[in-house]
Amino acid sequence: MDANVLEIDLGIIKKNVEILRSLSNKKFFAVVKANAYGLGAVEISKFIEDNVDMFCVANINEAIELRKSGIKKDILILGYIHPKNYKYLNEYNIIVNIYDFEIAKEMNKLGKTIRGHIKIETGHNRLGFKPTEDNFDIIRQIDSLENINIEGMFSHLSSADEADREYTYLQYDKFQKSVDGLSDINANWIKHISNDAGLLAYDVKYDGFRSGISLYGMYPSQYMKEKYNVGIENSFRLISSISFIKELEKGEGVSYNHTFIAEKKMKIATVSIGYADGYFRIVSNKGFVLINGKKAKILGRVTMDQLMVDISDIEAKLHDEVVLIGKSGEEYISPDLIAKWANTISYEIMTSISNRVYRVYKNKEKN
Repeated sequence: MDANVLEIDLGIIKKNVEILRSLSNKKFFAVVKANAYGLGAVEISKFIEDNVDMFCVANINEAIELRKSGIKKDILILGYIHPKNYKYLNEYNIIVNIYDFEIAKEMNKLGKTIRGHIKIETGHNRLGFKPTEDNFDIIRQIDSLENINIEGMFSHLSSADEADREYTYLQYDKFQKSVDGLSDINANWIKHISNDAGLLAYDVKYDGFRSGISLYGMYPSQYMKEKYNVGIENSFRLISSISFIKELEKGEGVSYNHTFIAEKKMKIATVSIGYADGYFRIVSNKGFVLINGKKAKILGRVTMDQLMVDISDIEAKLHDEVVLIGKSGEEYISPDLIAKWANTISYEIMTSISNRVYRVYKNKEKN
């Protein structure tokens, strides 16, 4: 086991699934793209497969990885697929996001049945057909292609995690316009638009909802956490170790370019983790870690593989555990707090934890 560990509690993730499922009787689509937001798509998907209805990933490689690991439930790819990979859709029984007529025709030429969900553009402006009569005609043509089997239609909410609900209602209206406009062909299609924020703050309309960040115990925004707290729990800890302890004299600098200068004699610890492990350099001189239940401020710049912290008032020794995300004693560092230091969001904090950080899974028994 390496000095740096991402500790994931599968039992907490399963409990989060149960809490989220209790909020709606609609189908549960687990979003495990980006290696389950950095926590391990294969391990998590295998653990919760019996508790969800479908998995959502971003690309073909993620989908194939799940299939090769033994996942049997439906898998929907939410993003782009290069033409050279179309053949794998049928081979691995994967559902594709269809958002362009030319792409659909290219897939049809393969001569093998490809399952698809039509993507409707309601205001996110990434991928999809806008709700126009011309596009409805195009979708009908796609549905009539011999080797394309359309099984669903969906869209994505861009702003449902905000207090202002106007834009989200506008997106719902556009999606409903598409549902109505294609009513002659979509009676048996699975329809879905709600993400985590849609589940928490709005009644889940249509047939299912896609849960990503909340599956792992995080809320889509601070507003959502304060307004719609349903009891989900953070499911992971990022921990490292003290690799060295030394005295720092007054006037001495720490790390590259000496952005921290000691104003008095101090005791500092080197921690064996850095930005190559996904701990952001931008938190230099801002953040803190937890050692034996106490806060230890980061001193100087976070380097590629190491960082230094102030332990002048902490009883600590070589090899002691250092918590970068999670609890230590009564103290807690959330991904949201690190995101605040780094001027980003918890999603980026989670997905940035690199593969060289060893993943450890707790509570593997499904019960």
